[in-house]
Amino acid sequence: MKRGRAEARAPDERLSAVPADVEQWSEKSKQSVAYGFKREYQDIPYNCWHCKAACVFTAQDQRYTFEVKKASIDQRRTLCASCWSESHRIRLALRDCEERWARSKAQLSVDKEFLSRWSGLLVALEAYVAYRPDAAKKDMFAKLMARA
Repeated sequence: MKRGRAEARAPDERLSAVPADVEQWSEKSKQSVAYGFKREYQDIPYNCWHCKAACVFTAQDQRYTFEVKKASIDQRRTLCASCWSESHRIRLALRDCEERWARSKAQLSVDKEFLSRWSGLLVALEAYVAYRPDAAKKDMFAKLMARA
């Protein structure tokens, strides 16, 4: 099983647990139902949504995620570490495209190479997310590329 940045665990190895300090949670998480009864984090096995690898959201990672990073207690892992890294790289590249677009829309709206790259990044991201693709942006790129 993949364990995020940690080494793989043997299939027969026992899942671990660590104490939860709910007072360290974000304000939003403190308003959740879990706030009243969560006493420990337990390893949560899951399969990566993209590559289907068996992974574990470790109890220690949960403590860091919810108590240090202040992520919502409702958050669940869906990607293994390597797939998450790749999706993060794609999102950063998409953000760069959006920033360039905001600065130079007139020039970039006829730049087929730029439009193709941006469109390709949107399609690539779809492989890493479990929600609907951004059809409106894809339609926009098709129209712009037809004009360019």
